[in-house]
Amino acid sequence: MAVTLGCTEFLLTGPTASKVDTGSSFKGFLYLAGFLLLDGLTSTFQEKLFREHNTTKYNQMMYINLLSACVSAVTLMCTGHMLPAITFGIEHPRFFVDSAFLSGAAVASQWCIYSQIKEFGALVFAATMNVRQVVSILVSYLKYHNPVTGFQIIGFVAIFSALFYKSLASILDSKNPEKKPLLIGEKKIMEDIEKK
Repeated sequence: MAVTLGCTEFLLTGPTASKVDTGSSFKGFLYLAGFLLLDGLTSTFQEKLFREHNTTKYNQMMYINLLSACVSAVTLMCTGHMLPAITFGIEHPRFFVDSAFLSGAAVASQWCIYSQIKEFGALVFAATMNVRQVVSILVSYLKYHNPVTGFQIIGFVAIFSALFYKSLASILDSKNPEKKPLLIGEKKIMEDIEKK
């Protein structure tokens, strides 16, 4: 909750106006809210499929990608852009090479996402994505010299304080030796072997 609230504060308390577009950003906020809602539901349902139906990550990847390909093909056909898209690919053969690299990166990232959801749950995945977004925004601010507001710094501190607390609490959890640092867990294993 602290990570999500910190990210929300970080995103909403900074400058949101575009330097090149003078229109309203309300539509953008609606798109962002829709994206966050659907993204949250997606990882939650993926976790549910792993827990209740014992599906594999490869099974989920196959069906999601088949559905995405079908939606893309139907959209291209319905809008009349299928033939121009094929023509573009034929006229620019490098397009297929670039598409293959992009698809490979997408598959690799999907595999990492499904692995994290399966092993650690949707909540850990959501926290990871929130941190990734904040770090990406900070890198953008540093590169383009955009100012960071005081409230954004508070949000940033809230995010990383919550993550640090969670990590420290899991390390100090004495009930589970597997969550201890490697050397402490190794010491415990050696003690158990000596007792036997």
